[in-house]
Amino acid sequence: MKRLLLYTLCLAALALPAWAANSETDFGGVGLDGVPLKNGQIVIRQIINGGPAHQAGIRSGDIITHIDGKATQGSNFPSMVQKRLRGLSGTALVLRIKRDGEGQPQTYRLIRRQIVIIPNKEKL
Repeated sequence: MKRLLLYTLCLAALALPAWAANSETDFGGVGLDGVPLKNGQIVIRQIINGGPAHQAGIRSGDIITHIDGKATQGSNFPSMVQKRLRGLSGTALVLRIKRDGEGQPQTYRLIRRQIVIIPNKEKL
């Protein structure tokens, strides 16, 4: 069931830019794909090249501990994605990230935008 939810969220994330481009509202994101840990924090599995998270230096394997000052631990994952990570394009988002091998968590201020996924030509 968890795997089905993850696939559904990934598909929704891929479809969102096309839907948003044709809607009256301009929704955006920061260009990352994550999965929930048992404690509710989010481990980043994939970063979209050129997206806000990639440009800020966030990496796969980083753990999101806070979104806009609110702890992710104990939170509902789908709700965090829909209500805290996504939002209107052009709006700011602050992530607190813990990275293996580094002592103190780092804070990143990102600006949401529509994410365009460009297929890798080598795989076509």
